[in-house]
Amino acid sequence: MRWFKQQIEMPSNPTHLKSEEKHLKAEDKHRKEDSESTLGSIHEEVEAPVSSEVVFRKIWTIKKFKKSIAKQDLVDSPVFRCSVNGVATFWNISIRFWINPVGKKVTNPVVVCLNLTGSETEEIGQVRVRFQFGVWDASIKHWECCEISTYALNLENKKELISVGYRSLGILDRHIDQFKDVKIMVKLQIIPSDEEVHSLSQDMARLMEKDTRGKDTIIECENANDQDSTECITAHSWIIRMRSAKLGSKLLEYKNDKEKHIKYKLDFSSYSSKLIQELVRYIYTDKVDNAETYASHLLPLSTRYQLPGLTALCERTLMETFTPGNVASILLLADENGCKTLRKGALHYCEESDEIKGCIHTGKTLAWRVMEMVNPDLFLEACESIGSSSSNLDSTGSWSE
Repeated sequence: MRWFKQQIEMPSNPTHLKSEEKHLKAEDKHRKEDSESTLGSIHEEVEAPVSSEVVFRKIWTIKKFKKSIAKQDLVDSPVFRCSVNGVATFWNISIRFWINPVGKKVTNPVVVCLNLTGSETEEIGQVRVRFQFGVWDASIKHWECCEISTYALNLENKKELISVGYRSLGILDRHIDQFKDVKIMVKLQIIPSDEEVHSLSQDMARLMEKDTRGKDTIIECENANDQDSTECITAHSWIIRMRSAKLGSKLLEYKNDKEKHIKYKLDFSSYSSKLIQELVRYIYTDKVDNAETYASHLLPLSTRYQLPGLTALCERTLMETFTPGNVASILLLADENGCKTLRKGALHYCEESDEIKGCIHTGKTLAWRVMEMVNPDLFLEACESIGSSSSNLDSTGSWSE
């Protein structure tokens, strides 16, 4: 507001000044008419084929963080609503403090809690809540996320405060933005128990895990504990063919007198069994456990065997994990596998990250050097996004990998 006032006082042209004043008066009048004509309130109701596929993401901005927590012993966010398929739940995020041995409040780390404050539902039943906290790193514009936690609770029509879970979070200088604010995020999934039992995804998971006699394919992988030996995973050939024609074409005829029901073999002996287990899990259920761990390794497999849903899942996961230390590797991976969305996201991150801009003059990681050698065109494009020439990246310093 101060800046705007100065701009109005500076012009020497009186016609320009009158025009500005007239425009401001018209805006004020329009805003006043809008406020007088509005009535009631609006809230959001989400409808989805499967409730468990809906992820709510809520961001709590704490103004003047250090000053706010120094003054108060209890810090609570506003209550927010998560409503899907007729089940409404009400939540808040709270900050509580550890007490040191002499009875004084400890302001770092803080205890971040997720609380259910009430629910509205037509049917009383049990749900499973999956949640994940994160804190915004203002220096590199990136969410630092905690591990995913799970909590089971009974939902019914009542207002009652229930603490679902908590995390101890250290708030460092990099988490405090230029306005001295801190952003805390929570992701929420609310999964009805009956939906889990009867969903197609869960039925397919049971088929993958329990139907041992119906499986007619073995998949040879590298043994997780002994790289010189192989480990076998079993699967249904009809599911493999249905999900990926390219993968189906790799099925080789196989005969074994001890296992006469096994008719086919897939050779993935150069890949770890844990990675291929997640590939198989996706083929059956459309899901991957610990996607953050396996996304960069699953992405090339997803494009090679034409699994576009898995490609999209890996892209989304990797775009949430950008850091100055890994963005070069992810950009190179995206370009090699023709992933336009991920490639665009990585270039945009390079453009927006203040830390990358600040560190360009002090060095580059091994990944940047590899990119410069194997894909100089991509390297130059990244430099243009950063707003720098390649010569700026030739000094000896580096980020930690």
